[in-house]
Amino acid sequence: MSLTADIAEASMEPRLTDLLRDTAGPAQRPIPTDTSSSKGSSAYQVHTYPTKVPPGAIEPFILASSEPDSLVLDPFCGSGMTGLAALNTGRRALLSDLAPGAVHLAHNHSHPVPPTVLAAAMVSLTTALTPTETALYASNCPTCGRLERLRHQVWTDVHACTQCAEPIRVWDQKTESGSSSRTLTCGKCGNEQTRSGLSGVPSKPAEKAVACVSCRKLQRGPADEHDLTLLASIARQPITRWMPNVPLGPDREMYRRSALHLRNVTQVADFWNHRSQLALSELWHYITTQADPKVQSALKFAFTNTAWHSTRMRRYNAFGGQRPLTGTLYIPQLIAEGNVFEIFRHQVAQVSRFYSSHPALENLADDTDRAFARQSSATDLSWLPSSSIDYVFTDPPFGANLFYGDCNVVWESWLGDVTDLTEEIVVNKSLPSTAGGKSLDDYEKLLSSAFSEVRRVLAPGARASVVFHNADDKVWSALLAATDHAGLVQTDVSVLDKQQRSMKGYKGRSGAELVPFFDLVITFTAGAKGDVRNLNGAGEIALDAIRRHLSNLPQGDKNEVTHQRSLEYLYSLSIGAVIANGSKPTGLSFKALEELLNSNLANRDRHYYLS
Repeated sequence: MSLTADIAEASMEPRLTDLLRDTAGPAQRPIPTDTSSSKGSSAYQVHTYPTKVPPGAIEPFILASSEPDSLVLDPFCGSGMTGLAALNTGRRALLSDLAPGAVHLAHNHSHPVPPTVLAAAMVSLTTALTPTETALYASNCPTCGRLERLRHQVWTDVHACTQCAEPIRVWDQKTESGSSSRTLTCGKCGNEQTRSGLSGVPSKPAEKAVACVSCRKLQRGPADEHDLTLLASIARQPITRWMPNVPLGPDREMYRRSALHLRNVTQVADFWNHRSQLALSELWHYITTQADPKVQSALKFAFTNTAWHSTRMRRYNAFGGQRPLTGTLYIPQLIAEGNVFEIFRHQVAQVSRFYSSHPALENLADDTDRAFARQSSATDLSWLPSSSIDYVFTDPPFGANLFYGDCNVVWESWLGDVTDLTEEIVVNKSLPSTAGGKSLDDYEKLLSSAFSEVRRVLAPGARASVVFHNADDKVWSALLAATDHAGLVQTDVSVLDKQQRSMKGYKGRSGAELVPFFDLVITFTAGAKGDVRNLNGAGEIALDAIRRHLSNLPQGDKNEVTHQRSLEYLYSLSIGAVIANGSKPTGLSFKALEELLNSNLANRDRHYYLS
């Protein structure tokens, strides 16, 4: 069943009506020049979602731009972190997104269930499903032989030697760091070959990990005859419960980028092996038909994260912490198949810890609802009256950097609805327009429509803050053209440091991929754009701002000083300076700034100093 509600019916929703009534209004306190917050909080970690902004980094902007009980809107709500930040600061929140998965997360992040109630539901669930778990995951301890439950099973791709046809297991081709080598060497004839770009490569069990009661710790060893016999038996069991069957193919950008055609993926169900399909479908069936209705939403919250973490994308890591990469649909050649029920118990425990200190927990007794999540495109906020919102904080899509609809479809599909890609605000570089591809012009037009709606719903004097980063000056210019077209005037630019690098952030620091790490928070108000003086080019503005910044830095190599000399930080600073001067960063890409700084400043390991 679709999560999309009829607009007229949603407008009469009592919860929405209550939130819109008697708001406290906007505020005009000073905007913070920079903000940071750790990604290690239980709120941030409770569910996977790409490019989240930690609530602690959002709260200073909400405090500066609204009063207690004011109404905060996020029309690209994603995981719902803005809603949580609003609740943490005593505000009310309206959250909307095109994606049903985002609405699912936003609602559950802002509507806690008492941990005691959740614990009682888990007792019933465990009692009902323990026989299923035992039947699917029984395994001998590699050390003492005791029959216990499997924690995870490592699967390895097995290639045939191109010279002698001898099987070559990727599992046996380790580097000194413990990762798998990209070059395979045949143990029989010594032939060397690549393991990339091949289709139809079979995957076989290699190692298992069993939590043994007798040995009192996790025991690892090779898959044995019992494991192989059990897997053969499981392979013959039909899937009798409902599973999502959303088709996946080359009409999706991430299908192409992740080379899923090489991994035999034609639909969502192909992201799990047969044992995981059986376990997930039984677990979902119980949650949706047998679990206490009062906790079903929280259990689904834990389940969707379980579904993500139990896919074939779950990478084996020799040092622990097996998990899929976010922001992609990559299926590795060493897969750590987890026990679905074990993963689910861990996810429920995370949800319980998060809810135990949730700011809305105390309001459950009087049935006060201070947050409302709704599925809606940011280009159509007609369900909201004009001039009704006290503050907007939002994190729109970053051009061609990430495709949320593709990356989230794996777990989102369990909700019975998936993101409408025709309305997604992205740049599809590898898809032709006839197949749903969108150009940079399309991206700009859609953003313009969204920001026009933001301007319409802003109360007089209210602000809108937009989180953004991109290494492409053309995407930056598209964002600024969209806000300009919507009648939003920039007033402040702040640096946001998430304090923990994404995979792209690490690549950017090493030079392997030019990606800025620090986000910018650009704050706007509604109004007419004034005259812009001649600024002599974005490069000159950037270089002048960076020189002034470096001249004010204290000497020394403390981390808090050194990171402000990094190329990533200086790129964010330069873009902010250009925008703050009323110009557009035309030509100021990440690579262009690097070349500019190398020509004018001293470069020491990609950290810059005045000559």
